[in-house]
Amino acid sequence: MDLIFGATDIKQGIKKVAEVTNEQLLNRLVENALDFLSTAITELKDTPKLSVIHFHAALELFVKSRLMAEHWSLIVSKRQEPDWDRLVSGDFQSVTLNEAANRLSNIVRSGLSNKELEVFGDVAKHRNKMVHFFHEAHSDDENNELKKSISIQQLHAWYYLHRLLRNKWGNVFEPWFEQIAEIDKALRKLHEFLLVVYENSKPEIKKRRKDGSLFESCPSCGFQSREHPDIPDEIYESVCIVCELSEKHLKIDCPNCEELVIFEGGGFSTCDSCSKKFEPDDVAGMLLDDGSAYCAAKEGDDSWDLGNCSECDSYNTVVRIEDKPYVCANCFSEFDSLGWCQWCNEPNTGDMEHSYWSGCNVCDGKAGWDRDD
Repeated sequence: MDLIFGATDIKQGIKKVAEVTNEQLLNRLVENALDFLSTAITELKDTPKLSVIHFHAALELFVKSRLMAEHWSLIVSKRQEPDWDRLVSGDFQSVTLNEAANRLSNIVRSGLSNKELEVFGDVAKHRNKMVHFFHEAHSDDENNELKKSISIQQLHAWYYLHRLLRNKWGNVFEPWFEQIAEIDKALRKLHEFLLVVYENSKPEIKKRRKDGSLFESCPSCGFQSREHPDIPDEIYESVCIVCELSEKHLKIDCPNCEELVIFEGGGFSTCDSCSKKFEPDDVAGMLLDDGSAYCAAKEGDDSWDLGNCSECDSYNTVVRIEDKPYVCANCFSEFDSLGWCQWCNEPNTGDMEHSYWSGCNVCDGKAGWDRDD
């Protein structure tokens, strides 16, 4: 029996199967995710093992919630036939984190980036280690080191999850923005375990400032330790000296109010001054050199066409930039070239060698065509 809705919810579901709606189940799923997350934060100091387990549970529930917002059947494992009554009663097997990620990409078309998959996967590995192989720390130093390690991992994972909840999936999770903000505030307190690292890094930060580097507050650990160059209208990498969070950024002037807008890790952002929302299509338009693209098109050069991204599976977000690689305006991944699908002729990143048969980001190739017949 799957416990993603909680024991109380299951009992109520058994009694009122006909009355329960997809929206109600989604609400329960999100509330359970928030409960697990709050519990994980309070457990870190005294029971770090349980904190890891509950944080992982929260992460899985949030990802499944995004699937359920699309359709309830998407959270049912492929090893079972979707059954509404079994879902409501809790007598079903839900998708794993990896299965959920695949469905977000292939069905919902709102998938996780490679970096998000990597960080969330690290949480899953840590959780499995805690459940099956973990031994409690034997000294105060070991225990403090463990807490620091867990703090860094949870802060990294929350940084990416929080960005999804607030931006890319914001239309689904907006009813819980206030609770999400409270969780975010509580998680920021974990930086106490990184304070020693920050204090030891101050001389190096001071030296790099003198050499011209700029430092801003890190969204993961909260210290003034995120280093990046002050470069507008260009995607660049920033790294936190304390928690080592690495993220790509883009800074632009808002076309509405001319205030600075910062994009972190992808093409979604909001202007703090005028509340204008930006999406990857807007970023693609900003990065694309219209003059070069126009001239190339007149000469039959299709290398400036918008492409599809194999990293995040987004459509028409890969842009060619003068004297630079191709860049995805959705996930900020860089590519050396585009290839054209041999079946549908769509420009894509990734290997198109066998695309006539297997297809690309937007088609299933001849194999899919034959299968449909």
